[in-house]
Amino acid sequence: MSATALCLLLAVVWGFYQYSRPHASVQDKQTAFIITADSLYGAFSTHEPVANKTFMNKVLEVKGTVQDLTTSDRKPVLLLQTQGIGFVNCLMAVDSTTIFSTIKKNSAITIKGKCSGFLMDVNLVDCVIK
Repeated sequence: MSATALCLLLAVVWGFYQYSRPHASVQDKQTAFIITADSLYGAFSTHEPVANKTFMNKVLEVKGTVQDLTTSDRKPVLLLQTQGIGFVNCLMAVDSTTIFSTIKKNSAITIKGKCSGFLMDVNLVDCVIK
């Protein structure tokens, strides 16, 4: 077997392993920061490069008030209020039936999720209710 074929075989095996491994939940991961929705949004809206270095790809616990509940690709999305013009957008990791039956607009909540960046709103993914 040539070195090229061996490398190709190893790449295919590694790719299949990465594709088929179970998705890691933030539920069991250690929280890097506990912060309010308003403070998190403020950090990104005032100095995005610093906020990216601080929060990007880290697990956060965000405390805030539910502004709205929607869905995206059949997953629930919670919008947490801020004092700015945007929100903290939380894409939940569980099905919408559970979320929509337990959470009401204008209720206080703590969400744990992974920060995926800022596009007018701060975005958290794989979120769970803390």
